[in-house]
Amino acid sequence: MTKYLIGLSALALTACATGPATPQYSATDASFTGWVRFSGEEFQLYADRDQVLQPFSRPCVSGAASKPEMEQAVRDLGGQKVTVTGRTAAWSSGLPGNRISHEGSAIRNDCGGAFVILADDIRPAN
Repeated sequence: MTKYLIGLSALALTACATGPATPQYSATDASFTGWVRFSGEEFQLYADRDQVLQPFSRPCVSGAASKPEMEQAVRDLGGQKVTVTGRTAAWSSGLPGNRISHEGSAIRNDCGGAFVILADDIRPAN
């Protein structure tokens, strides 16, 4: 009986952990729409609104824009649905200082993804 209950508990936890499928971003994309959170000089972009409300939520994509663009976005767009345009760069843990610099901003890749977004523009999504 105990083994049966442990098995059911594990199955229930697995079902909760996986939840609904989240749309994923691709390194080949040039436009990304989702909810944004800012942390230092970088942003984290989430596909689902609920994710931006949870600390340490995954999956997400880290990125940054120029210093002036980031300053404006931090003031106006935190927690909102945005569209980010730009290009991606592959992430490697062997990067100098574990950062990628982009137009005066430093990306630390807090999301821990295989790529980051080098943003040209961050706007409210339509």
